[in-house]
Parts: sequence; structure tokens; C-alpha cells
Amino acid sequence: MDYNSSRPLSNMRMLLPFIRSGLVEYHYDADPRHHSHHRGGVFADYSQGTAFQRCIDFAHRDHMWMAFIDADEYLIVRDSSPPHNSSTAPSPPPPPPSSAAVPRPNISALLAHYEQYPGVGVNMRYFGSSGHVQRPTGGTLEAYTACSPASAWDNRHIKTIAKMSAVLAIGGNPHEFVYIGGGSAVNELGLPVQGPQSLPVSWSRLALHHYVTRSLSEFLAKMRRGPGGSQNKRTLDWFRAYDGNATETCGEGPALWRACCAERYGALRAEWLAAAARGRAQRRGSGGGAALAGTEGDTLVERSASVASTGSAGGRAAGEAVRPARRLQS
Repeated sequence: MDYNSSRPLSNMRMLLPFIRSGLVEYHYDADPRHHSHHRGGVFADYSQGTAFQRCIDFAHRDHMWMAFIDADEYLIVRDSSPPHNSSTAPSPPPPPPSSAAVPRPNISALLAHYEQYPGVGVNMRYFGSSGHVQRPTGGTLEAYTACSPASAWDNRHIKTIAKMSAVLAIGGNPHEFVYIGGGSAVNELGLPVQGPQSLPVSWSRLALHHYVTRSLSEFLAKMRRGPGGSQNKRTLDWFRAYDGNATETCGEGPALWRACCAERYGALRAEWLAAAARGRAQRRGSGGGAALAGTEGDTLVERSASVASTGSAGGRAAGEAVRPARRLQS
């Protein structure tokens, strides 16, 4: 969802290969009510809330599941076998990093076990800067391994994979939704979630890695942009708190990066940069504004992608980190 950006044509040129492949759906919204700086105090008044609701309105007839996650959040699928009986006991420790040669579990197979529920709440795990001051050259999964301990309070927060035939509207925050008939989402154990949170924290089958700070320079840019879903402004104290709490090392991300993305990343990055260069050349030829910086062009696809995951991954190798605009299941 593109809310009246200053370069919609440039965005379209960069995203066109992914739109044609069906990986990305691009929606441009010039309605000033959806991106006004004079916002109200409820989630629905903010661009993120508006985008979530519009995704519900657009996609409820076309898709079975939709994961409402952000560009700095990755769904990590660990086990798609039938779940054991629900238990309030804490989940076992995360498994060791998987080898690229070992088949990964499948998101479609996992969600098939939860079709009787209107949504699945996925517990977060927060990641810090891993000591990066500037944006690293590698991908996010590869570059950031410093993570919060299992006991951290914030891990109880969830994001939701909603069943589109059951979801009615957004809730009061980006974590929860209103369901037809007043139903409730469940966690991976089959236990009802508690609003925007779920206890016990469980990552044995599915986890949401939230790279909430990334590098210091990227966090400072996020501070300048401001929040998309509330009036809570990020500060350096906020950065220090999350970065300081990332006291453990999570090696699963780099293993997944090698399995799913490392070989393709170089070609994709070259494609993004080439599209950015073409856009700069066209703007210079037409007398348009300043050139787009290479690093900004490299991240534009990520920032312009839809805020929600949709679609069908039945034939994909599962366990691949599921990103915004990534197809899940039709």
C-alpha cells in the first residue's frame, strides 16, 4: 500500500517484475484522510490501520489466510506436523539451526491444522542491532543474531495470521482483529490469545522474528519518519532498551538465509539497483528532481511492499522466512 509517496512511478518501475510475477500487489492511495499528519488517537486513523482494513476489504474473497506483519518481521516456520494436545507448559527451546539440505516445514501444511479457528496469533521474538551502526551489506536474517531471551516480557506480543472468511475488521491495535461471530484467535498451542498478547510464549511451531531496531542508522531514519500506527514516538532510549535486552544469540536466521535466499539475493539486489539507476536516468532526462540514492533504491522494494502476506505457498519450500507480500495460501 503506497500512501501518496513522492515517487509512485519510480516505485512502480522497481516493483514491476515482482508485480508481474504475482509476488507483490501494489495499491496507490492518494486519499489525504489516509495519510494526514493530523491523526486521531485510534489505530484506524493511522496509515497502518487503514492499510490493514483495506487489505481485509480487498482480499477476503481471494485468499484463505493473511499474515498482518510489518517489513521488519519474519515468520519462521519450525514444525508443520499435527499439533500435540494443547498445554500450558512452556514450549521447548528453539531447535538448532537447520541445514539447507534438510527439508523445512511448510506454512500451508501448518495452517491446515488451524482451519477451525478464525486466526493464529504468533509470539514475537525481538532482535537488537547486533552491534551494527550502519546498515550491513547482507540481508536482515543473516546480519542480525542478537535476540531477546525467552523470558523477556515483550515476547508475549503477537501478530496475527487471520482467516479471511472469518475476519471482520481490525482491532484497536496492529496485533488483534474483530472476527465474525465474536470468535477468538488461538496461539500455536490452540489456546485463546489475550488481546494483543499470548501466554505462555511458545515458538516450537511458529515464531515471528521482529528486527525492531536493526542498525543504529536505520533506527534513526525510523525515528525521523515517525510511527505508522500510533502516537508513540521512538527515541534513543527506546533503542537502547531493546538493544540492551537482546542478550542471547539466535542462529536460526543465518541458517534460513543460506537455505532460502543467499543465492538469489545478489541477482535481486542487482535488479533493484538497475531499476533505481533507470529511474534516475529517466528523471535526469525529463528534468525531474534529485537522483535517488543507491541505498534508498535498494530498500525501496521492501518499504513499498504490502503490509500483509497473502496467497498460496503450497508448492514452496517451507520454513523460508515469510515476508510482507509473500504468498501464503489460497
